[in-house]
Amino acid sequence: MSDSRKPKWRHKRKKGSIIYVIGVILALTLLALVALPLYVSTLFLNQRFTQGQHDSIDYGIESERITLTTSDGIEIAAWRTYAANGDDEGEPTAPQHTKGTVIILSGIQNPSVTAFFSYANMLSEHGWDTLLIEMRARGHSGGNSIGLGYTEWRDVQAGVEYLLEDESEVRELPIVVMGTSAGASTALLAAANIPEIDGVISISGYTTFTDAYVDNAVHTGIPRFFADMSRPFMNVILGVQIGFEEMERKPIDAVENFAGRPLLLMHSTEDWQVPFTHFEELKAAAEEAPVELSTFVREGDWHFVVYDQYKENPESDSEFAQEILSFLDQF
Repeated sequence: MSDSRKPKWRHKRKKGSIIYVIGVILALTLLALVALPLYVSTLFLNQRFTQGQHDSIDYGIESERITLTTSDGIEIAAWRTYAANGDDEGEPTAPQHTKGTVIILSGIQNPSVTAFFSYANMLSEHGWDTLLIEMRARGHSGGNSIGLGYTEWRDVQAGVEYLLEDESEVRELPIVVMGTSAGASTALLAAANIPEIDGVISISGYTTFTDAYVDNAVHTGIPRFFADMSRPFMNVILGVQIGFEEMERKPIDAVENFAGRPLLLMHSTEDWQVPFTHFEELKAAAEEAPVELSTFVREGDWHFVVYDQYKENPESDSEFAQEILSFLDQF
């Protein structure tokens, strides 16, 4: 009888070993699903980014340094430039007949928004003031944590309120927000929450940060099915760090609240930081809204859309510049 029972005991031990191995695999998989988004989130949240600062004079335009205060009490560094009306000798003068103000935003980490003084100079030459806002936890601005656009829309709100308090004609003129990458997504969120914004120029914006995280994980070689499985863990981590209420506002949903305001979406087809699928999804959402939509697509991997050699003089990239200036002409 003892010999006949041995196979049964061996079978039970073998079954127990299989269950144990499966349990270990599941535990390690769960650990990895949590660790990956946790690691990525620590690259941005609960820290500040020190950025190289640029002087507007180096880009041929004077600027006024101001400080904004957000509704959640953060002091934000900003720079204001004015439309170049020109005096009798052809020199720029203080604002007299500006067409309105373009608020300019940069991305998550680099460059500083002050690198966009080149854009401010171009816009000035075409009759527009600009307000360059260094979003929270960057450069000279206050705050201790990047909000990935979900909280930075309040920085834009502070800028809009500043313009609306201006005693000149500016308060009655159009306000357009132009952002690149995370700045583009911030611009979308800002417009959805701030009705005084008259239009948005979104350059390489993402649908949600979690979508961008998944795409970048795949780009580094992680299987898409695994990156997708980690998606809910990233959402929970962001919700805990940024706030679940803030996370309910998504850039792709923001276009539904544009109420017919103009939107220019710009993207490049091979952008690896924010893949072209984000443009396609934002475009589809805008068309369904509907929104007064314009688009500009550039072949290749150009995250800033403007060709690299023209970043310091974007008007030299005539195709890129003309799209922006034509969009602004409708205001």
